[in-house]
Amino acid sequence: MGNTTYKITAKFCFICLVLSLPTACIEEIDTASFTYEKLLVVDANISDQAKAHEVRLFYTSPIDGDVDDTFNAATGATVWVEDNLGIRTYFTEQSSGNYLSSASFAGEAGKSYTLFITTREGKRYQSSVEKLVPAPEITEIYNRFVVEPVGQEAISTPGIQFFIDVEDDSQSTQFYRYEWTDAYQIIVPFPKKWEAVYDNDVWYFFEVNEDISECYRESRFDEVVLGTSINNINRELLEVPIKFSAASEFDITTMYSIEVTQRAISAEAYSYYRKIELFNESNGSLFDKQQGVIVGNISSIDSPPDEKVLGYFEASGESSKRVFLELSDLDQEVFEYVYQPCVGSSIIEYEYSMKTFYEAGDLPSEVRPVEIPVRERYELFDYRPWSGVKYFAYKQCVDCRKRGSLQKPEWWQ
Repeated sequence: MGNTTYKITAKFCFICLVLSLPTACIEEIDTASFTYEKLLVVDANISDQAKAHEVRLFYTSPIDGDVDDTFNAATGATVWVEDNLGIRTYFTEQSSGNYLSSASFAGEAGKSYTLFITTREGKRYQSSVEKLVPAPEITEIYNRFVVEPVGQEAISTPGIQFFIDVEDDSQSTQFYRYEWTDAYQIIVPFPKKWEAVYDNDVWYFFEVNEDISECYRESRFDEVVLGTSINNINRELLEVPIKFSAASEFDITTMYSIEVTQRAISAEAYSYYRKIELFNESNGSLFDKQQGVIVGNISSIDSPPDEKVLGYFEASGESSKRVFLELSDLDQEVFEYVYQPCVGSSIIEYEYSMKTFYEAGDLPSEVRPVEIPVRERYELFDYRPWSGVKYFAYKQCVDCRKRGSLQKPEWWQ
């Protein structure tokens, strides 16, 4: 669950704590009129996979307060998960407000789990009982070109939508939550061998001793993605939309990989996430009428018993599938809209000075205003010191670090 639930909850906390606002948008907002409650927020998930599971604890902040994670972290708490047999697994605080289990801990399908928290101040909280059920395997991940409408505006965004199918949904639940991570492989056609540096009206040339031809850019989910087979008599999950990428943001030159994680959750957890999903889809603002705080499955053991606690403790079965896709594996219709600066791009061989190049001094004065912005998009990538000949190409095509990181993901094949 990690940062995603935090972003969703933090956004909701921020808005829902506003109880009354002026309706005239030209008036300055008086933050002193806001009613603020300091509420505990819990972001917790365990699964049937052996790994270090995380519980994050922090507090809401006032609308004009500090929203820094560390400042609002609930530190010094005692945190454990207890199964239906009374076996406890303790979580140790690794950083401010972040509590981790041992790397060998894994929930067991068929067992039920409860989260317990005792804060540094001695306040006690516990979740409702969550039964862990296994998740079916993801059958297929595939993509399709789509044009997605943007809000209620008369505009649309062309892009690529990734879907999954699950053909064998024979488990004990029909409710699912999805996470994804992906990575773009970026290989530039004209890797930089020489660097030109401008300093104090002088251009200096240096050889580049680092391979900057191949980079990767990773991203991960930042929204709620849900699925259910409740309306399917065959209990199949077909064409579940997982991730949409606008064509303008789909930066790939060679290969793309996406991993989808499917979590089998309870009907109560599904209802909780669905409320958050609907709230985020409303495109509401601070001036819209709020429906109140979305409370999860965690409550106070001590007085007052009606204290609001935000967040959710989830126990879920987990299954994952990763695919590696070459350009030919993607819906080719999307490439009519994808910006590919290096496809068909050419190089410029130039024998004059760098100053002359960027000022277009080799061209008639009347065409320079047009040519100078074009040349600003180019960058030196090779140089012949003995002859003074220089080679230029588009900036995005000579140094992959402009579009990603040299660090190759450990899981990349």
